[in-house]
Amino acid sequence: MASGEHKLVTQRIGLVGAVGLLVGTAVGMSIFVVPTQMAAAAGPSVLPAVLLSILPMVLGVLLLLQLGGAIPVAGGIYVYGSRLVGPFWGLVSVTVPVLAVWSYLLFAALGFSQYLNGIVGGAVPQVAAVWALLGGFLVLNYFGIRMVTKVQLAAVAVLVLGMLTFVVGGLLAFDPANFTPLFPDTLFDAGLGPFFLAVVLLYIPFQGFGMIIEIGEELEDPVKNIPRVLAVGMGVVTVLTVGVIVALVGAVPWEATVDPATGQAYAAGLAAVAGDFLPTPAVLFIAVAALVAAATTVNTLFTSYSRTVMRAARDDVIPGFLAELHEAHDTPYRAILALGIPPVLGAPLVPYFDNVVLGHVDFLDWLVVVVVTGIFVAFMLGGVALWNLPKEFPERYEHSFYRLPMPVLKVVAVGNVVVSIVFTLLVAASAPSALAVVLAVVVLTYVAYRLRVRSYAQRGIDLKVRMARLHENEELSSADD
Repeated sequence: MASGEHKLVTQRIGLVGAVGLLVGTAVGMSIFVVPTQMAAAAGPSVLPAVLLSILPMVLGVLLLLQLGGAIPVAGGIYVYGSRLVGPFWGLVSVTVPVLAVWSYLLFAALGFSQYLNGIVGGAVPQVAAVWALLGGFLVLNYFGIRMVTKVQLAAVAVLVLGMLTFVVGGLLAFDPANFTPLFPDTLFDAGLGPFFLAVVLLYIPFQGFGMIIEIGEELEDPVKNIPRVLAVGMGVVTVLTVGVIVALVGAVPWEATVDPATGQAYAAGLAAVAGDFLPTPAVLFIAVAALVAAATTVNTLFTSYSRTVMRAARDDVIPGFLAELHEAHDTPYRAILALGIPPVLGAPLVPYFDNVVLGHVDFLDWLVVVVVTGIFVAFMLGGVALWNLPKEFPERYEHSFYRLPMPVLKVVAVGNVVVSIVFTLLVAASAPSALAVVLAVVVLTYVAYRLRVRSYAQRGIDLKVRMARLHENEELSSADD
């Protein structure tokens, strides 16, 4: 089926709904767990680490502003990769992020299960918790983005209130002495490795901003609203994240973030240390907010990256039936199922991978490396796409609602590529096998791409040409703006 024959999504969400989706993606369960993990390893230096992580975050947001403002489409990362980098890289912009999303869905669901059982004393079987979370939001996304947005806004309100509860309580118990020394001797003994790891891990949630370029087709007035959503979302997420770190370090000596029973950071994260300065009802609310945060991330992963699959299917670079929309609910239901079913089926195999296949490497840590590597590959390609934008589509660049001056554009493009490569190597050092899996997917993608191109050539169709130009879908989307 040709690209122009596919039905476009007609449901639209406004500025507030899009901000809710973005904040829920960026502020996932990790903000309730990672700060205490990093404080246990890097001490008070977790504060300069999060401030340092804001710099690459700004580079990423500027990239999204320019690309999203110039070409507001569904499945943005695929479109930018295929149209601005090269047809093969467009397919990589689908396969690698989808692998990352499968891993992230499973990671978030497993984290949800662990956190939940920490509250209820291990009463819920892991597979049951994973299936409940993934299955519930798989069904929700089946029924349309408006329903998704309503649930997301309610959930985001809970997680933001949970974070604010921790921040306010921590600031009331603030002790400046907890920041001394800012860089403990144990950190230098480790060669500052925990500090740089903290920079990377605290930066990763900011990459959730990328979801906004995946739903451009469903955003009201995307040319104007993409910059607005990114600006508001960046402000909210940055203030909340920095606030949590300041409150954590100020209220709790960093040594107290370590569980004496295990010698590791508390698995319950902020909820565990909040008991030192907050009453029990507030601590329980923070724990519930952490569970809700995992749900918001799962929710928007289904929403955003199903549009990437849908858009690639419109080009027939992957099977075209994945582009089909549900007649009643106006959702790319087959693409949603393609994202949701693999992690659901993989949940019962987790103990086998954790104990047999990976051996000494924790499965959750391994999943994190796959996720991070996949996301950084997307941002590397995004940097190259941004560099090529003024040359490939000069009118789109010149008439963008938000246009980066050319020198700034080049700095942002190169900066995203460099940051992505460096951060990938830093994280992948902990699990090289995870990086090897991602690279293997790239190789398999190349084989599949060559076979697809050859198959179409035998039918007199040049797939490379189809993947290198903006088709009717983008023209229709642009005409609506």
